[in-house]
Formats: sequence, C-alpha cells, structure tokens
Amino acid sequence: MIRGFIYSEWSLNNFFGAMLGQCTTFRFLNMLRKHLAYLCLLSLILLLGSCAMLKDKAPAKRKKSPSFDHEILKDENKRADHDDADESSSNGSDREFETASTALEDFIEDWYGTPHRMGGMTKSGVDCSGFVIIAYREVFGRNFKGRRAEDLFSEMKALRRSDLEYGDLVFFKVRGHRIDHVGIYLKNGDFAHTSSSRGVMISNLSNVYWNKRFFKGARFKS
Repeated sequence: MIRGFIYSEWSLNNFFGAMLGQCTTFRFLNMLRKHLAYLCLLSLILLLGSCAMLKDKAPAKRKKSPSFDHEILKDENKRADHDDADESSSNGSDREFETASTALEDFIEDWYGTPHRMGGMTKSGVDCSGFVIIAYREVFGRNFKGRRAEDLFSEMKALRRSDLEYGDLVFFKVRGHRIDHVGIYLKNGDFAHTSSSRGVMISNLSNVYWNKRFFKGARFKS
C-alpha cells in the first residue's frame, strides 16, 4: 500500500512537472514567434530602403579601359606622333622661311648695283624681269615660262597691296597701260628691282613715283 502511494505521488509530480514544462515552452515559443515577426518586418524595411538607395545612386557607366598594355602604348604613341607632327610642321615652315629670307637677302646683296640692260641676264647687265627670273630660280627653285614682266604676272595669282608678303612680286605700269616693270617685295613697303638709271637697287612703294605707277602684287601659284 505504501509502495502504491509513493508510486501515485511520483506519477502526479511527473505529470505536473510535464505540464509546467509545456506551459513554459509554449510561452517561450509564443514570445519567440512575436520577436521573429518583428525581425522579419524590420529586415523587409531595411531591404526595401537599400534597394531604393541603390536605384538612386546607380554608378555611372565607366569607360572601358584598354585590355592590353599595347593598347595603352598605341594611344600614347598616337598622341606623341600628333604632337611631334604639329611641332615639326611649324618648325619646318619657320626654318624654310628663314632660309629663303637669308638666301634672298644674300642674292640681292650679290647683285646690288648691277647695271640695267634690256634683255640682259648676267651681272654685266640685267633688266627687271631677268633679275626676278634669276632670283626665283636660285632662291626659291621656281621657274617661269615667260620672259617679260606681263608674262610673269599671267603665271601668278594677283594680290592686293595689303596682302603682300615677303617674296611676292610687285608689278607696275610705268609707261602706259601695259605691265612693264616688276620687283620682289621684301617688307615694310620695300622691294628689290632693277632701275633703268641705277641698276639693281631697293625702293619703297610709298615713294611718289612708284606709288602712282603700282598696279598689283602677285604670288606664285602653288
């Protein structure tokens, strides 16, 4: 009988203990479920916010970079070649002008004072067109087909006085309506020519005599 009582008491204790454990577990699970719901809601809010920020701050499309080293070198070489070509072209033009300028000055100095002779082509005597033909051939490497001043003008591009540059030709009508005199323009109105009275010399377009008889300037056709 005592054994049965003890057994009954042990069974009741186990039963109430189990019931208490189940109640505790239920409360824990219920609390955990509520917290999980809050966590899921918070995670959803954060996820939506992150998507909006990424959409607003989408990175700009980046330029594709060269895939290989030789592509970088190729681009750099292109820029370098372009810069060198520009510099070379500019320096080349300057050097050519300086060379031609010096050569023309030396030519004029060498022929300065040569007497005038109609049809002459030597230092014993030279006329205005002969002087220009020889100068253009020796200094600029240009050859004319004609011999007279009006022939030279027909082979060139006409210019206004304001457009004259170093080495251009200046034409005059001295005795009538025909072009009958020519000289080589230098600068500041100066030009070299062969005067009938003083031979090869330098005069200025502002001189009353030449200013009145000036016709047009001209440049060799390229």
